[in-house]
Amino acid sequence: MSSVIWTDTKSTTKKSREPESLEIPRRDKNTKMITINITHDQVKRAEELYPFNVLNGSITNGSSNIYGALGEVVFQDYLSENHNVVICGNYDYDLKVDGYRVDVKTKRTTVVPKENYNCSISSWNTTQECDFYFFCRVSVDKKKAYILGYISKKDFYEKATFNKKGEKETDIFYFKDNCYNLPISDLHKFKNYINDNNWK
Repeated sequence: MSSVIWTDTKSTTKKSREPESLEIPRRDKNTKMITINITHDQVKRAEELYPFNVLNGSITNGSSNIYGALGEVVFQDYLSENHNVVICGNYDYDLKVDGYRVDVKTKRTTVVPKENYNCSISSWNTTQECDFYFFCRVSVDKKKAYILGYISKKDFYEKATFNKKGEKETDIFYFKDNCYNLPISDLHKFKNYINDNNWK
């Protein structure tokens, strides 16, 4: 189920939401990651989406909530030309995409993500009643979003590794909370709906 529902839809022409044009998303030739230039409109909508207090299960204690909201807005805009997408914003899931319950997991980043970077879910969040996880990263300056891929909740926990708070993740980074982790390379990749020829 999770390997095909967002990968085979035919491309359509993207409509701009505002005079500020939405540039064509670019797919990285090596990772198939899709890069999107975030607009001022998207930032404004993300800022208005939630009261940004600390959320249960937030690995960063709420400091990244605006980035999480941006991830939801970016996915909504990216998929809405081909799918029925609604922002729900409850504890269990953020979006409904063609009736599927989707929780968006977003990390802020200072670099372009690599395939061996982890997609993480706090151990607080394992009971969320969703069908799929969508993963992305947003640059700290809120200029770019990197759409990494998606996976069903069932497949995520079957494949993910559990790591405890304080365990070493890399030579210089440690896990900030008890969490489940899966490399970006293990995700299903989204189709580049806007212009599938510009990355081949």
